[in-house]
Amino acid sequence: ERIEIMRGSGAVLYGGGATGGTINIITRTPRAGEKSALLFGGAGSYGTRDARGTVVVAGERAGIAVSANQLESDNYRDNNHVRQRNAEVDARFGDATRFFSIKVGGDEQDLRNPGVRTAAQLITDRRGATTPDDFSSRSGSRMNLGAGWRFGDNDLAVNLTYRDREARSIQSFLGAVTDLTTQVDTWALSPRLRMPFTVGGLPNTLVVGGDVDEWNYDSLFLGGFFNSHALATQRNRAVYVQDNLQLTGDLRLMAGARLQRSENAITELLPAPATVGKSHSPRAYELALRYRLARGAALFGKIGRSFRIATVDDNRFQPTLLEPQTSQDREIGVDLETDRLRLRAAVFQMRLENEITFSPLFGLFGANINLSPTQRQGLELDTQWTLTKSLSVFANLALIDAEFRSGVYGGVDVSGNEVPLVPKQTLAVGGSWRIDQRTTLSVFARHVGTQRFDNDQANTFPSSMPTYTTVDVKLGHETGGWQLAATVRNLTSEKYFSYGIRNAAGTSFNAYPAPERSVFVSAQYRFQ
Repeated sequence: ERIEIMRGSGAVLYGGGATGGTINIITRTPRAGEKSALLFGGAGSYGTRDARGTVVVAGERAGIAVSANQLESDNYRDNNHVRQRNAEVDARFGDATRFFSIKVGGDEQDLRNPGVRTAAQLITDRRGATTPDDFSSRSGSRMNLGAGWRFGDNDLAVNLTYRDREARSIQSFLGAVTDLTTQVDTWALSPRLRMPFTVGGLPNTLVVGGDVDEWNYDSLFLGGFFNSHALATQRNRAVYVQDNLQLTGDLRLMAGARLQRSENAITELLPAPATVGKSHSPRAYELALRYRLARGAALFGKIGRSFRIATVDDNRFQPTLLEPQTSQDREIGVDLETDRLRLRAAVFQMRLENEITFSPLFGLFGANINLSPTQRQGLELDTQWTLTKSLSVFANLALIDAEFRSGVYGGVDVSGNEVPLVPKQTLAVGGSWRIDQRTTLSVFARHVGTQRFDNDQANTFPSSMPTYTTVDVKLGHETGGWQLAATVRNLTSEKYFSYGIRNAAGTSFNAYPAPERSVFVSAQYRFQ
């Protein structure tokens, strides 16, 4: 249906992992009286094939939507073939005052894994496979039961979700073949009540809710020289409240808080029986003000605290369970919106403790670790400008300074050093030109500035990851019920990589090369 991108911490409403922002995906649901079907097919470079289909049938009080898709591609690299399948059924019953929904789906993926390329191989054979026999697979199912009631101006919604996943990975390591199989199932219950009312004649909206979820995990690792079998659980319980109050005609206050309790336990059955457990009680809060300066212009500021709890997957192969990642967040900025121009400018700061990241130096295969205290601060600019009825442009700029506030790695004091894998600058610009009523040309360019290689906390590696710029172009045309499109990604065939890691000796680096130029054409038809 739509994708909402909410900048800044959303930890009060959405819980752990929402420090930098929240991407909220709202799926399309059957609408009263709707009868439609959609077929989509596409093909492109590297043997890419994509097929999708959706059927929707709905009456006044009941409706059902069935969708399925399959994607298959050889991808850019050798030994990188992927096949993905998804299917979902979404049924809804009720009206505007009360409804019930049930959503059931399944997915599976088979993926070949080519491994990294050395600095030399990026020049001589960037598309080759370092691990020609490695592969992984994943399958899962999900079910969501939802219900909602509207009484007066108040809304109550409750969702019960179940998910299961089985993943398998075959890898070559030091001449041996390793086999890792993981099964995870998750239950989650999320009630939420929204109550709008007035305070002293001023509008106010109160949201209260809770989240309860439970993870059960079974992981078996067979490595020949080392075998491991572990069972793990994680239980999270949370309550939250958020209030939006219009203090004056021009000033709005938003305040909220979340209390959470997380209990984690891992039981190793192999190679030797052992159990480790840990409980945490992270808290999040937010306090924000928005002041309207003039029509279409507003000044905003926000402070808060957010967190991330390590999942059962994050804690696998850990000697001790990870601490929660926490962040003290601050932001101030200005919004401007007219008939043709929208502009947002903000400066921000995030002071993190126990930032969770993956390190290839820990354990046999690398492991997640808590970093020493870090900080991210910078400037964001976001603008959209409608030049004419047929032409619009946009630009997004982020300037970020990410550094360690303290810590020692490899005997080196890293205080003030750059945090790896954080670009200093990112810039995205683009535009859309409606050539006529049926044809649209879109152009999107993205520039990523320098960043330190992973595993270079000491900042001693003599070079940084190279900057790169990519350009994508899409031409779309509508005729009858058809939507036709042709897309060229990485038009200039830039040879780049977005992830690189310094080797253990500090003499060179490895990287995952990104695709060069590719073409994709598609056709979509909607039956009404």
